[in-house]
Amino acid sequence: MNDKKKNKIELVKKAFEYKTLKKYKEAIDILHKALKCEEDVNDDVEIHSFLGQLHLLLNDTDSAFEEFQNALSINPEHVFSLINCYDIYFNIGEIQKAFEISQKLCEIDRSAFSYCKYIKALIKMNKNQEALEVFNSLSEEIKLDSDLLYLISTISDKKRKIVLERIIKIDEYNEQANLDLVKIEYEAKNYSKVIKYCLNLDDENPLGNYYLGLVEAEKGNYSKAVNFFTKAIKFDNDEHDIYFDLAKAYIDISWISEAYSAIKKSISYAYIHNDNKNMDEKYFINAWLLIKLNKTSQALLNLSLIKKESALYNSARILEQIINIRSVNLAGAKTNLENFYKKDKNNLILIDTLALIYKELKLYKKAIEMYNKALAIYPKSIYYNLEKIDLLIDDRNYEEALKLINKLSARTVNCPSIYNSLARIYYRLSNYEEALHNVNLYLKLDKNNPETYYFKGLILNDLNRYDEAKNSLYYAIKLRPDKAKYYCQMARSYCGINDLESGLLYAKEAIELDENEIRYKKMAFDIASEIGNKEQIRMYENQLKRSEKILKMIR
Repeated sequence: MNDKKKNKIELVKKAFEYKTLKKYKEAIDILHKALKCEEDVNDDVEIHSFLGQLHLLLNDTDSAFEEFQNALSINPEHVFSLINCYDIYFNIGEIQKAFEISQKLCEIDRSAFSYCKYIKALIKMNKNQEALEVFNSLSEEIKLDSDLLYLISTISDKKRKIVLERIIKIDEYNEQANLDLVKIEYEAKNYSKVIKYCLNLDDENPLGNYYLGLVEAEKGNYSKAVNFFTKAIKFDNDEHDIYFDLAKAYIDISWISEAYSAIKKSISYAYIHNDNKNMDEKYFINAWLLIKLNKTSQALLNLSLIKKESALYNSARILEQIINIRSVNLAGAKTNLENFYKKDKNNLILIDTLALIYKELKLYKKAIEMYNKALAIYPKSIYYNLEKIDLLIDDRNYEEALKLINKLSARTVNCPSIYNSLARIYYRLSNYEEALHNVNLYLKLDKNNPETYYFKGLILNDLNRYDEAKNSLYYAIKLRPDKAKYYCQMARSYCGINDLESGLLYAKEAIELDENEIRYKKMAFDIASEIGNKEQIRMYENQLKRSEKILKMIR
């Protein structure tokens, strides 16, 4: 072997090393040097082919195609270069040219792989009958190739499921065949088969996890559904709108803030990908959640986006009317909704919103009656059960609430709202230790709820554990710095450790956030009186007198 040959081999080896290190441009430079070594031109076929690979890795399709053509000009039957030219033509829509290359591939290499390329091109050209004829002409051995069978399944409408099942018998873990069978069986509501085919997929397959989530949601296991949906999103790379179903699962376990976050992401996905599927339902769900979160102006905006021809249009008008009337006349909203209800007693949205009005009017038994009707229509709903539990607590029917909690927790262990309800019951029964225990169980499942940190701080203050209360209230304020009652409770914690100056600062902050709440001014006045600051005593005393005067006028 002469020096030029050795040098050429060393340069190619060096190029492979650069490729391994993902230094593609450096590898290309090295290979161009190798081409300048004047040796057997047949050696250059592989170098040109290698250059084509590197250009593809750099997403430079034009240069890649040129190099593969250079390789074919030396050896017209170079299989690797033919395959890559086929793929380039196919991907840019030059199907006839891709087909011509596939014909040549089949002449050179009569393998299942070559026929896959050939039949794929025929299908793309809508020559399905010809594709079937080619397949039927092949040897029985080639016909058993799973990739080839999958292509045939895409054009065999009547026998599609049979072909896919045959693929699974040959190749149990064939991803595409399993996914297609998952979709077919899910539409047929054969959930045990959906699970079976999903388990054949990789544990990190996003669609496998997504369909497992859909099955769990259908079975009423919403917490499990949430786990599968979040896992699917983790591995999905934003290719599918999984957030939509995640939002609905969150609603079913009464995670309203999380549902709102998920539906916003689903709407964003639709805008980015120009996907108009289910948009009216997304706007409606978003509006409903915004009402729950007291963001009525944003809710109205979403409702206005729902089209007149939508099945949700009338329900949207009901929600719209509730927003408008509630801000003026709650009793009027009640009468209006009851008139709607007489005409449509199976409208879940109407039932839900009427229950909400009853709750705000403190007509708890009527609200409970509404949720009983909702559960008769939708018995698996955790959300309606949780709403009913909260109403039973508001109505001081703790025994019935506990019975329903025990029944619900048997099928949904990881639902934080259950622990919140238990904490509320035990707090009202003055069993603060048990209330605290359940609040802590809630926080293990949801560490981002400011109201729960506030509730924990309240309980700890009642237990005279003021330093611990401060820590919990700190997190509540950090998550929601605009909530006046959090600062009021923090003032109580500081007063408990005899840091009255700090307590007064937090009471003052509560007043600034909600100047209409008279008890914050009373607290500030009491703390100032204990400190003995005459100027502050006079200031808060005057504020109190003004607030009391306004309150009397309103009454």
